[in-house]
Amino acid sequence: MVAPSRSIPSPTQSLAVSVDLPRARVRVTGDLDRQSAHHLVDAMVMLTARPSRRWRLDAGDVTFCDAEGLRALSDAHALAAEHGRSLQLVRTSRSVDRLVQLLGRDRVFPPPGSRRAGTAPAWPRHVRCGATGTA
Repeated sequence: MVAPSRSIPSPTQSLAVSVDLPRARVRVTGDLDRQSAHHLVDAMVMLTARPSRRWRLDAGDVTFCDAEGLRALSDAHALAAEHGRSLQLVRTSRSVDRLVQLLGRDRVFPPPGSRRAGTAPAWPRHVRCGATGTA
């Protein structure tokens, strides 16, 4: 008897990014992590060439998101603000929602005028999690 084969995605294939320039919309699917997060920022940079004032980001099919993925989302928000645009998250996944909730929405997506353009968000040194309050 032959065991069924399982395909394990390679790190370079774990994230798919699609850009809809006419609608100023970016969609990310898969793992948004340290190895792939730069692809999201690269896609958002493409939108700067379009006149649209409102950008949309669909992160509803993100299956995994780490701190670097969250930083890319925050960088996308900052990039939009730097270019006088707004970024609307049209969908988010549970993994993205959980990290945003842990760090605080205003830290990840600061309101306009709350930080200088191009500066990094004030990431907390420790995030407390779990019932024991361990860091």
